[in-house]
Amino acid sequence: MTQQSDSTSENSLVKVGDKTPLWTAPGTEGEVRLAEILQSQAVLLIFYPADWSDVCSDELPLLEELVKLAGNLKLKTLAISTDSLFCHRAFAGEIGLQRTVLVSDTRNAICRSYGLPVDEDGFGPRATILIDQTGIVRRVSVEPDREQPRSLVAVEELVQQVREWNGYPPGLEKWREERRHAMQLSRRQPLATPTRLQLRFWGTRGSIPVSGLSYVRYGGNTSCVSLTSDTGHLFIFDCGSGARELGQYLLETAKGAPGKQGIDGYIILSHTHWDHIQGFPFFAPVFQPGNRFNILGWSNCSQTLASVLAGQMEKIYFPVSLDALASELNFYALQFNGAELDGAKLTGRLLKHPLPSTAYRLELAGKVLVYATDHEPHALPQGLPPAPLGDDVIDPKLVQLAAGADILIHDAQYSLAELAEKVGWGHNAGEIAVDTAIRAGVKHLVLFHHDPAHDDRKIATILQAAHWRAEALGHPNLRITAASDGMALDL
Repeated sequence: MTQQSDSTSENSLVKVGDKTPLWTAPGTEGEVRLAEILQSQAVLLIFYPADWSDVCSDELPLLEELVKLAGNLKLKTLAISTDSLFCHRAFAGEIGLQRTVLVSDTRNAICRSYGLPVDEDGFGPRATILIDQTGIVRRVSVEPDREQPRSLVAVEELVQQVREWNGYPPGLEKWREERRHAMQLSRRQPLATPTRLQLRFWGTRGSIPVSGLSYVRYGGNTSCVSLTSDTGHLFIFDCGSGARELGQYLLETAKGAPGKQGIDGYIILSHTHWDHIQGFPFFAPVFQPGNRFNILGWSNCSQTLASVLAGQMEKIYFPVSLDALASELNFYALQFNGAELDGAKLTGRLLKHPLPSTAYRLELAGKVLVYATDHEPHALPQGLPPAPLGDDVIDPKLVQLAAGADILIHDAQYSLAELAEKVGWGHNAGEIAVDTAIRAGVKHLVLFHHDPAHDDRKIATILQAAHWRAEALGHPNLRITAASDGMALDL
């Protein structure tokens, strides 16, 4: 896809206050007649360059999620590109769209009718137009670079305007607050503020589980970490193969707790690569009625999260489908301002990884945990300077997210030498984790996501190199630990 060039439209760009053109075109739910839709609801037009592009595949489900979280609105969302109806239907199914109608504008007639620019290759822009029920254009935005997603804040403001048309309270922040609390498990009584938090590692390996005598010290299960409290909190970060042992532990613990009504908690996914979800079908609590889990992800919409977990449980792979699970499961996208969960504040940042991966910051009872697996530096360090590495190597967004954390769990899959050979693989090195922790003022650094090719001796070597780096930077007292299966830490 080339960058858009000067406009070839015959019409000037539509302006706020203009009357919308009334057009008819084929869509994924049948023929779309704009005039008929406007008889009962407002219309949001989302122009995008093409199906299957990376940006559009990620952006459209998130925009649909945002509209869904807005409440019961009289609003129809139409997404428009030049792709054929056949392509649209396949694309909508692939990315999990349920409410958005994809409209086929094969000759860019709709695009040009609004004065939107079309390049010499026939690709239109990434643009957003809001039309009220009287047919008046109320908002227009055209992104300067169509290879970049549109501003979610701008779309939030647009949708909030529609909310106010529909009688919802004014003010964007009030809606954001509603969304932050919407992901909270419903409880008869709020959980009390904890006096003790425990972090426990059930799987610390990356890529694929391993076993054998060479992996006794650090273990071989893939990523799964739990945070629990003495007042009933349960947060699970990722569901790799370690989730099986966590599930058994939770069931055994519940047996010894008289009067406990069920197991309730939050499953927080950094991303959906297999080593972070493969343990979900073996997580026993989801098979039992009365248990409840809210499953949260940042870079995917809720429908996509559900479809990914359901996909690995299709009958050709697994005997029990996601729909057949007896527990209550709810899916949520977190990208819109984070969440408030049982008194805990959860925020996140997308990191550099082949599939967008998220680092999370969880704040509860005055303690801060940051979980930052699966990400690589912006660039390889050219040696190790006597001062912490800068923003050319370390992601400043992660430094900000981890500021003052009690514990930072950081990807350290490779040695520095290995990292140079694995550019683009989405992982990190122990020394870079140390520099990140020092810049962020972290109290305890935990090296995580060990390579399946690394035995106990190799992981110990990576840990030693991290200690040497901390000493070289004048921080010999920084606590550094290599994560191991079964390890428990009190916050």
